Amino acid sequence: MNKVEVMKKVSLELTAGTSDKSMDLAPKYPAFEFIFGLAPEGMTPFEYELLNGKEGEEIVIPLHKQDYGTFFEHLQPPIMDLFEGREQVFLTARIVSVTKAENREVIKAMAQVADYREGDCGCGCGCGCSI
Repeated sequence: MNKVEVMKKVSLELTAGTSDKSMDLAPKYPAFEFIFGLAPEGMTPFEYELLNGKEGEEIVIPLHKQDYGTFFEHLQPPIMDLFEGREQVFLTARIVSVTKAENREVIKAMAQVADYREGDCGCGCGCGCSI
């Protein structure tokens, strides 16, 4: 079984809830895929939560609205709608697959990190980038 490691392509299914026992909130975009560990400063706090996780594993993460940007940094999954009317959610990340990233995927992801650092990530997440 594959585990989450640096430079691997990680595919997650995201669900969320108002408590760690109830996944009663559904993000509009339940699938999220990224290349793990590409940031120049090292891993994001979100990536640390996933490190060494295995396919099929679920990780529940309490997440405060005010910490969204620093927790995900350049990854910015499109889940801001989960915070409408609330300050905290419990995000469940189920590791769907961990595969070898192709060179072109790594290059594309590195360009997206650079764009994010320059304030032009275009992610639509409300992080303040210029879209």
